Amino acid sequence: REEALKSLKTKGVEVILNTRVTEVGDDFARLSSKVIDSETGEVTEEREETILPVGLTVWCAGTAPVKFVEELLSQLSPEARYQDGRVKVDRWMRPPMKEGTEVGSVIVLGDAAAHDDGTGELLPATAQVAGQQGAYVARLLDRGYDLTITPPLLPCEEEIIQETCDVFYDPAMTKWLRFRGLEMAPPFGFLNLGMLAYLGGGEALSQVQIGDYPLLAWAGSVGFVLWRSVYLVKQVATRNRMLVTFDWIKSNLFGRDITRL
Repeated sequence: REEALKSLKTKGVEVILNTRVTEVGDDFARLSSKVIDSETGEVTEEREETILPVGLTVWCAGTAPVKFVEELLSQLSPEARYQDGRVKVDRWMRPPMKEGTEVGSVIVLGDAAAHDDGTGELLPATAQVAGQQGAYVARLLDRGYDLTITPPLLPCEEEIIQETCDVFYDPAMTKWLRFRGLEMAPPFGFLNLGMLAYLGGGEALSQVQIGDYPLLAWAGSVGFVLWRSVYLVKQVATRNRMLVTFDWIKSNLFGRDITRL
């Protein structure tokens, strides 16, 4: 964070910390800032409001849940609504339902899900979290866990296969999962692999870690190279990698296309 703040200030950006925007008008923005104790230098819970005159306001600080999420919440249990408009989910990405028999019929993940990381804190709404949640849910469905019960279990019993298994039953996979002790679906667990943040001007912050163990950390041009490398690798197809690469080359040679701004 210190490197990011330093880079932004070097570019002439005025950064206002411990502040939130409460209102945006035609020519002003109303800010609510936490008061800093003059004696201790610590941030207090008191707030003071200021008016910032503006000529052009560009908002890029956050987004709100899409309309579909609001419509989904209207059909779920009232307990499913989190205070910021996201959907509360349990450890298997299932939201509370109005009827107990409906549990497991809906799965919510990504930015729409408010998922507790096990310590009382919600997982951040990032692509890394969403990607791991997507892979986790795919495994649940592929392995055929019965999501209507808690905890989800493999539904097929070898003695009564015809009665308890559906057409997607894979006896080899089921035996392998039982051998590995995965008869019960493990809850979702997020593995923090680090963070990447582009700062503009050919600079980026890169931190590679596994869980709570940091491995590498770079800032500046080296971090920018790593950021772009990971960005390319994460593309879902070779076609996308080629399009992104050509777009970067075109932007470096001719500048960005701003005709649609």
